Amino acid sequence: MLSDEALREIEACKAEESRKQHALLTALRLTQAERRHVGPQEVLYIADLLDLSPATVEGVARFYDQITKEPTGNRVLSICRGISCYLCGADGAAREAAAALGVDQGGSQAEGRVTIRHVECIGDCDHAPAAMLDSTFIGPLDPASLSALIER
Repeated sequence: MLSDEALREIEACKAEESRKQHALLTALRLTQAERRHVGPQEVLYIADLLDLSPATVEGVARFYDQITKEPTGNRVLSICRGISCYLCGADGAAREAAAALGVDQGGSQAEGRVTIRHVECIGDCDHAPAAMLDSTFIGPLDPASLSALIER
């Protein structure tokens, strides 16, 4: 289910930590990156890989909003809705991005290229309204930077 490289990284994490739970976030992050979601099949796979209960894996996966149950697009635009970003116009930026991409807010394009997600604080308040494209911080969002981002 996961690449050999991802499995090596998980095994290395398991080897350097005293508790198998320490490798769980690494496994979830790598699974999300490679499979674009952590659904029921992935939960069972990770639980077996780490010798943890599926309930433990599911609970941790649902705690973090970066881990999704449904497949995401190949690119993920995460728009912060924390208080600083909200006050600086994140809702307007989210509506503009959704309209330009033809995506419902919180949804994916039919062809699976882009998913727009609303997330709580991403920790980039000094660039509010902030967003992330995959793992790259973007902000402050304004009409010009949003247009350039969407064209990319």
